Formats: sequence, C-alpha cells, structure tokens
Amino acid sequence: MPLSFRQLEIVRAVCRQGSVTAAAAALDISQPAVSMMLRESAAVTGFPLFQRRQGRLQPTAELRLILRDLDQVFDGMERIGRLMEDMRDASIGTLQLAATPTLADNLLPRALALFRRSRPRVQISIQAMDNTGVVGQVLQERVDLGLVLSPVGEPDVRLVDLCTRPLVCILPPDNPLARRRTVALGELGPYPLISFSRSLPLGNLVERCFRAAGVARRIAIEVNQSSVACAMVRAGLGIAIIDPFFLMDGQDHGVAQLALAPAADVSAQALLPGNATPSRLTLMFLANLRRAAATAPWQALD
Repeated sequence: MPLSFRQLEIVRAVCRQGSVTAAAAALDISQPAVSMMLRESAAVTGFPLFQRRQGRLQPTAELRLILRDLDQVFDGMERIGRLMEDMRDASIGTLQLAATPTLADNLLPRALALFRRSRPRVQISIQAMDNTGVVGQVLQERVDLGLVLSPVGEPDVRLVDLCTRPLVCILPPDNPLARRRTVALGELGPYPLISFSRSLPLGNLVERCFRAAGVARRIAIEVNQSSVACAMVRAGLGIAIIDPFFLMDGQDHGVAQLALAPAADVSAQALLPGNATPSRLTLMFLANLRRAAATAPWQALD
C-alpha cells in the first residue's frame, strides 16, 4: 500500500524542519496530527523513517534514498500549481528562470524591466549558474526558461536565438594594441592570456578560434566568467577574449575593446523544455527578451 500524498507531505516537512513541532507549524496543523501520521507512514513502509540525533529528527538511510524523488514530486506539483495560476490570469503568477552569469547580469535585467511594466504582480525567481546547470534545470522542468551562450549540444530542449554578436578582445587601455580597432589572434602571443576552460562553451569556442588560426592558446589565468576576466584585465594582468554580452550596457568598463579578425560569433539563446508547452507568461517574457536584445546599446562595440 503506497503512502498517501498527505503522508508524503508530512514526511518531507519533518525532513526539512528537523522536528515534529516545526513541521506542524510549517503545515499549520497540530503536533499530534504530525506524530500520528509519521507512525502510520512507518507502518505502511515497513521500515523506520527517522532517527533522533542531537535533538533533531534525521532521515534514516532508507528514507534518504527516496528524498530526491520526493522533492521532484513536490516540485512538479508546485509547477502544476503555477501553470494553473498562469492560465487563470496572465497578469499574476510566477516565472522560474535560470541563466548564465553574464546574461543574468546584463541581458536579463533589461528584459525584466520591460516585462514588469505590464506584469508587476508576477513573482520572478532567478538562478545564476553555468551553461550545463541551466540546461539541466530546463531538462528537469525545474524552470520555465533558461538563458545560455551557444553552442548547446542538447537535443531535448528548444533553442530560441535572441541575438548573435562577435567575440570581443579586451585589454588594458595602455596596451600598445589598444589604439587598434581589430586584432588577429596571432598578435596576442606576447601578452598573458586570461581565458576559459574548454569545458565551458565560451572556452571551447575560443579554443576553436585559436586552432583555426593555427595559434596555440596558452592560458596564463583561467576564469569561468567574463566579469572576472574583465577584472583581471583591468588590473593589468593580461588580455582576454570574452562574450560581447558582458559589455552590452554600453558603459565604460575600464578596458579597451577590439574586434577579432576573423570574427567569431557567439549567440545568446533562450532554452525551453522540449516536450512542454510554455505558459503564456513564459512566451510574454520571451518576447521581452528579444526586445531587450534588439534595443541594447551595441554601438559601444561596433
């Protein structure tokens, strides 16, 4: 006989809260009701669910094996609730977003500012993580939409191109190359290179550019975000090739910006679950993402 949804809810609450009293308060029910439900749940499963350690209830080894699946069940239920809310009234509801740091810092705020003018009551949750993390969140349908840099080699997601721009070389303003408008990869050899791991899409793209030019990429300082690369360049530690979206605000970041010759493009892309129909709120927000990308002050890079 399986546990009921209510029993699962109480077991999960005790796992999260660490005590019957705290779980009862979180669920707004009585402490005896929680205790009784735990006894019934243990009787149904046939093994103990909790053990007391240092004054707190800790899940047993058997219960820990199913906690991840249990969280997915409740995450799915919460998502269903959000979708039903969206269907009732597209002016309220929630949006769960995941984005790479450079897009979370630069493209996402512009899109949110546009979106909230017409949907101020929508609650928005944002998670910043690397490309792989964003793809995973979208595949598991833990978020409504993801923002990544190309390329993404996952066939089970829907990709929507937002904008495509060439990679940018940044260097200290006093570097001899700073007076130029373009630079070839072969000219960067004398300067320490601040760059990304090949395990990252941006690092893989930069590596392919160097390989196509017949130039060895020798990394002096390895970073995982364009903002960190820019800080290193600003400190005079070398030069870097970064995504252009970090610079899309048109502000002075304290570095010189050069175009690469030949140019190499990188795209900002929106990710949607491949088998799920996007909510109306998601589609509305996607339209604002496209508008934000189209109206960004790119002239600073052109």
